[in-house]
Amino acid sequence: MEESYYYGQGKVELAEINPDGSLGPWVWIGDVSELSGSLAQTPINHRESYSGVKAKVREFFTELGIDWTATLHQLDVDNVAKFTLGKVSSVTAGTVTGEEFPIVEDGDVVQLEQLNVSDLVVTDSATPTPATLDRGVHYEYDAYGDVEILALPTSPAPTQPLLGAYSYGAAKQAAFLAGDRKNYAMRYKGTNLAENGKRCLVEVYKVSAGLIQTLSLITSGNQLAGAPVTFSSLLDSSKPVNGSLGQYGRYVELG
Repeated sequence: MEESYYYGQGKVELAEINPDGSLGPWVWIGDVSELSGSLAQTPINHRESYSGVKAKVREFFTELGIDWTATLHQLDVDNVAKFTLGKVSSVTAGTVTGEEFPIVEDGDVVQLEQLNVSDLVVTDSATPTPATLDRGVHYEYDAYGDVEILALPTSPAPTQPLLGAYSYGAAKQAAFLAGDRKNYAMRYKGTNLAENGKRCLVEVYKVSAGLIQTLSLITSGNQLAGAPVTFSSLLDSSKPVNGSLGQYGRYVELG
């Protein structure tokens, strides 16, 4: 047998399995620095009781399965949703006028209803002519929608509640633990650097995605954040029991 070695790099892709069993589009989940599978089985043994040495006479296996672990480095909304049972939604850009603040005093921070905020103008509620507060003197704000009251005017004092008018940009979000559990097909399109870039393909026909193990949001040192995730292989009963492709997946060497 010709010896060979393996040093793998490649892309991991997922395709959602629709209710009718068809596959949605394959989606690359970004940089994955580690991907490994662990095969498992449950042994059932029997030892005889007639020889005096209790020799093992039967062994067979049930509960076959494969569990996968991966480390993601692309923490976008879609990936976070896949591994947090997230419900994805979008916010269309728009404008707000007359958003009412609570009664505030110096040093308070008010959270606006929208994110991705720009062009905020704060006025008081005086009629018929409201007074306009000055950014950088009376208040400051950021794109997250936080408005800090620096120092309210004193002569005259503003008529509260203060009112905000602003623009906000488009946004995409994933609500944690608010979506439906989904199954995916998974494939790894690999390159074996130890054998002159020989190509390989691993297809796993049906997996259940586990919850993200650690969502690292503040990092230090010289390592980029990584998010460990898990998958559990499920039997794909749409594949024939004795077919050449099996019912869990396959490993293919190309060329």
